[in-house]
Amino acid sequence: MVLVNESLHFTDYRSRDLMDYTNTLIMRVFFRKAISRSGLQHLAPVHKPMPPITNGPSKEIRTSVDWTETAVNGDHLWLETSCSGELCYLGEDTCVLKTAKSAPRRKCGACKIVVHTACIEQLDKINFRCKPTFREGGSRCLRDNMLRHHWVHRRRQEGKCRQCGKSFQQKFFHSKEIVAISCSWCKQAFHNKVTCFQLHQIEEPCSLGAHAGVIVPPSWIIKVRKPQSSFKNSTRRKKRTSFKRRTSKRGTDESKWRPFMLKPLPSPLMKPVLVFVNPKSGGNQGTKVLQMFMWILNPRQVFDLSQGGLREALELYRKVPNLRILACGGDGTVGWILSALDELGMTPHPPVAVLPLGTGNDLARTLNWGGGYTDEPVSKVLCQVEDGSVVQLDRWNLQVERSPAQPEEGTQKLPLNVFNNYFSLGFDANVTLEFHESREANPEKFNSRFRNKMFYAGAAFSDFLQRSSRDLSKHVRVVCDGTDLTPKIQEQKFQCIVFLNIPRYCAGTMPWGNTGDHRDFEPQRHDDGCIEVIGFTMSSLAALQVGGHGERLHQCREVTLTTFKTIAVQVDGEPCRLAPSTLRISLRNQANMVQKSKRRTSVPLLNDPHAVPERLRLRVNRISLQDHDRLQFDKERLRDVCECVSASIAVGIVVVRGDCDLETCRLYIDRLQEDLHQTPSAGHRVHYQVPVSTSADRFYRIDKAQEHLHYVTEICQEEVFILDHDGLAGGPATGMPDLVVEPNSGCVNACIQTSDCLTRNSSKAIPDVICATEVDTYVSLITVFFLSLFQLSGSFFRGTSLLVRDSTGCSALHLASQHGHTEVVRFILEHGSKVLLDLTNRETGDTALHKAASRKHHAVCHLLMDSGASLIKTNFKGKTPVEQARDAGDQELASYLTSKQLPTTVSHEDLETAV
Repeated sequence: MVLVNESLHFTDYRSRDLMDYTNTLIMRVFFRKAISRSGLQHLAPVHKPMPPITNGPSKEIRTSVDWTETAVNGDHLWLETSCSGELCYLGEDTCVLKTAKSAPRRKCGACKIVVHTACIEQLDKINFRCKPTFREGGSRCLRDNMLRHHWVHRRRQEGKCRQCGKSFQQKFFHSKEIVAISCSWCKQAFHNKVTCFQLHQIEEPCSLGAHAGVIVPPSWIIKVRKPQSSFKNSTRRKKRTSFKRRTSKRGTDESKWRPFMLKPLPSPLMKPVLVFVNPKSGGNQGTKVLQMFMWILNPRQVFDLSQGGLREALELYRKVPNLRILACGGDGTVGWILSALDELGMTPHPPVAVLPLGTGNDLARTLNWGGGYTDEPVSKVLCQVEDGSVVQLDRWNLQVERSPAQPEEGTQKLPLNVFNNYFSLGFDANVTLEFHESREANPEKFNSRFRNKMFYAGAAFSDFLQRSSRDLSKHVRVVCDGTDLTPKIQEQKFQCIVFLNIPRYCAGTMPWGNTGDHRDFEPQRHDDGCIEVIGFTMSSLAALQVGGHGERLHQCREVTLTTFKTIAVQVDGEPCRLAPSTLRISLRNQANMVQKSKRRTSVPLLNDPHAVPERLRLRVNRISLQDHDRLQFDKERLRDVCECVSASIAVGIVVVRGDCDLETCRLYIDRLQEDLHQTPSAGHRVHYQVPVSTSADRFYRIDKAQEHLHYVTEICQEEVFILDHDGLAGGPATGMPDLVVEPNSGCVNACIQTSDCLTRNSSKAIPDVICATEVDTYVSLITVFFLSLFQLSGSFFRGTSLLVRDSTGCSALHLASQHGHTEVVRFILEHGSKVLLDLTNRETGDTALHKAASRKHHAVCHLLMDSGASLIKTNFKGKTPVEQARDAGDQELASYLTSKQLPTTVSHEDLETAV
């Protein structure tokens, strides 16, 4: 019977080639094993009987990070989700509620898979865990610092495949087909095909992607075991001969014990970011921001301040080098974190960045972080935190002494005893106090930043009619550095007095103004150790909103303020009614803050092959002249030679700066060959063969004399080829060679370490050679207004690269867009690389779209947008193309660009949305 089945089985496939059929079976078996090893067994056929349907899982659903000793590595963080139409991640074979359309679902905040609440237990049965966030403290784990990819299947995926470069097919009506496999750490995505996703990639180490410099690796966070006393040793203790009490060391050790500890590996390229989110700030945007940061970062470096744990988190991360803190909330949240840092006495003081979620956000405006969070991709925010400059912020003490001769009215204690922004009393404090009391009574009515501002306006108008602060000047006495300002205050009849530390006040106004025409005062700074004293009347307060300023009274280092009646005061937006008291203001210390740089570039897009990182990792391949000529410069065939002919062709890997030119890159390639004990046979005859993205699918040579004219980022992405005229000398190498890293100083003394190659791009190349004199000649052709398309096309087909730029960094596309040459722009976009769209001018930071928008060239802007030009890129003035069009007075063009911006600026951090 068995023989009959086998013969029938063979007969069914007798028309096929036997070898092809055998290979197909082998690939199926290997792919099934790959799914099993990566925790994706749910795609394989499941023949186990389905468990009975229950109302929910018996296991506790974890909604936040577990920091206790019972924490399990790989636990999902289940958040409530409204995506009722999303398909369960388990698929039809394993899902226990596959027929239920409206069953409750949960979404993991770390890996973004969606499952039915009743199906959560099934994930444990198929061994699909979330991405690891820590490691166990065993001896073996201490030596295992390698992080592997966390592969997840996706039914919907944005971007392009890392392997083939093609877009992912978008399915409609919630397709059940798996279209992509992506990593929850580095966000690399591949088609769900054997040709794109190779088996060896399952066990490859993960680089953590574009934000590797700010992510805390799981290998740094160690779960330690609780110390336990040995019973055997306790029975052998000697009897005490003295009745003198002694302290219990065991109790002291247990009180200091923490379930987790950090062992960071110092690296000059890393700036880990510790994120604190206040969900209650401003319009309650914190919950959404918290989930986005958990998706991009390690969930154990993101903390919800409403759950507590601020001090514990700072203690855990206090020894991390180059640590930066991101405070997501209002100015009060920033002050809370700065006070906690003071209490812990952390040295050095980690710099604090601000993501403004509050209402006023004056400190965030001062540090260039803006007046509020407008759904900017958090991936871009992390880049800005990493690249921001560190500045100092003065912090001031407030000491209150109650006046005993006055009746007991109001409070005797301020909400805060330290302020960072300002301390004020009078009209503005009355308005803030009314808002604060109303919000405490009805918090559900204050869940919108716009509604909060409208309430502020109404409260201010009401207090203006009541004139509750008209007699303020009669009940205060102000002495600054020994100078009594009371007579001037009473003369001007100020209704509001502000002690200002930062330039911004009252949601972005500048009450100190410009002191260029006033010799008695210095320009205001937040790090000069001085505080500005300003008085306001009702008219000057109203003029603030149209660019006015208050009455400048003094710049001092110490203030003594005496109040003779109960007065409303506010400390950094926290108001109270203060009983008659004497207040002393003095400098406390200076805090390190992160100031957002105005000269910035846009965030590197995920799965974008043209994103320019801070450092480039290039694989160096060596090709013989015979193969180069025999294959007629064809790029793909030459690449196959590097893979199939001999491993010795792959010379190694070099890591260089992102702004490195080919002349500098040659030095590290020569060093790499010396380390391999090979004679650099290329010498002065070695030519780089670089895959450049153009319409041609060929290589072109770059002469050694012209290497200083080419940046590595302009002509290659992940590979560089050197042409060996004398053949492959030195014999075959054993395995993949080592890696040469370019140091920060630019010296040639590189450090060597073993590494694997990066995945290649399917970039394209341009034939022939570019001379140094042709660069300026070619660019000048575009500059002339009577440039014809025939001249440009002739220059291109003679071998001139469309990627070359002049001394200011302008490419041909820049100049054609600036002068409105529509046909020239169309030709460049059809034959040039996509890199041209995001190239920036070295002097202004403008892209081609910036140039066209500022000159009101509608047709050119349409062409650039259809080709995929970025609308989120900003120049060195911080302006986007939309703002350039508005500044030029072209509202029609600005409206068009804004309409195009809506579908393209969908959160980049959500590119791998799980279904």
